[in-house]
Amino acid sequence: MSFGNIFDSGGQGADSAKKSADALKEGTPGADQKAPGAKDVPKNVRDMERERDPWLVRQTAHGALDVIGFLGPLLQKFSDVSAAQKEVSQNPQSTSDMASSARDKALEKVQVKISDEDLPSMGDEEQKRLKEAYERSKGSLVIADELGQAEGLAVDPSRNRAYVADRTGKRLWEVDLASGAKRVVAGALGLTPNDVALDGTGTAVYVADWDGDKLLKVPLPHGDPTAVAVVDGQYGVAMDGPRKAYVADGWGDHLYEIDLPEQPPQPPPAGVRVTQDPVVNASGVALDGHDKAYLGQYDGENLYEVALTGEHRGKPRLVANIPGAYTVRVELDGAGNAYVADQKRGRLYKVDLADGAYHAVATGLGKPNGVALDARNGHIYVCNQEGQLWRISHVLPKAEATPQRS
Repeated sequence: MSFGNIFDSGGQGADSAKKSADALKEGTPGADQKAPGAKDVPKNVRDMERERDPWLVRQTAHGALDVIGFLGPLLQKFSDVSAAQKEVSQNPQSTSDMASSARDKALEKVQVKISDEDLPSMGDEEQKRLKEAYERSKGSLVIADELGQAEGLAVDPSRNRAYVADRTGKRLWEVDLASGAKRVVAGALGLTPNDVALDGTGTAVYVADWDGDKLLKVPLPHGDPTAVAVVDGQYGVAMDGPRKAYVADGWGDHLYEIDLPEQPPQPPPAGVRVTQDPVVNASGVALDGHDKAYLGQYDGENLYEVALTGEHRGKPRLVANIPGAYTVRVELDGAGNAYVADQKRGRLYKVDLADGAYHAVATGLGKPNGVALDARNGHIYVCNQEGQLWRISHVLPKAEATPQRS
């Protein structure tokens, strides 16, 4: 079949359909009294509305009249287009000549010159970063999954174990970092557990309960959770040895210090507020071992430093601003850098604590809500709300872990 026959058939079909539409219009009461888009409705339609459900009639009759008025002009345009297409198909050379002429006119004014300065260059630093990104892609993998809504992560390199809080399942997972095997250490972790920290001795894990407002202690290798302190809206916890905890209050926007006697009294004591000025949406907490704490934001893009002693105690200082990020979790490598999990965009950033410079060292991490470092082996671990535990290699210098203050 030629193109001409195709367009002949299309045009004839459109003409036939248009005649049918005209006949429908003539045989439909009120259709010839209402132009497409007109606000006035024929009298016979109004009479129908008074006799029946007006909403139902309005939705059917008015719409039908609009469709009838629309079909005729539409099919006429289709018929006209078919005729024009047929004419073009019968004289393809004229179409080709017209296209060639338009192309020549468009190109005759275009002159392209490329000099050496226009070519992309890659210096030593760019090559180094590209190589590092490639090495990271080879060394990163998911070592465990199906951990529920994983929020909060702590790693014990000496025992090759990770501890993950499952917010929805209200339980604490232990993961073997070598094999990925997992087991439940404890259940009934308050209302919404969302961060964890080790006490530095390998004998207990501390869990921050966001809605339950309690800091929970879970003995290892397994044991029942016990409330040891009360702080509203806990969204982050860090341990300074077995007898002191620092908790971020995401509701009240402050950092609290909690002394933990060997046998905490009942009811559990409240924490002592450290920060003088609020840190809005305070979340992840990290300690440098030298009287400074670092705070992220679960719904914000800043990283703050807070002095724990001295005349500047409790005064937050802005360290870095990462536009568009949610700096939900923070960990330190002991070499002047912070590693910040961005929950919003699924990234991990390395931040220089001296000048606030930052860059992404890993992407595609889902919704990360936990980060922990293994400085001895050069690994970073990240858990996300999709229930995965990631190991990211080749981004940390191999060094002994920074000792905690006693």
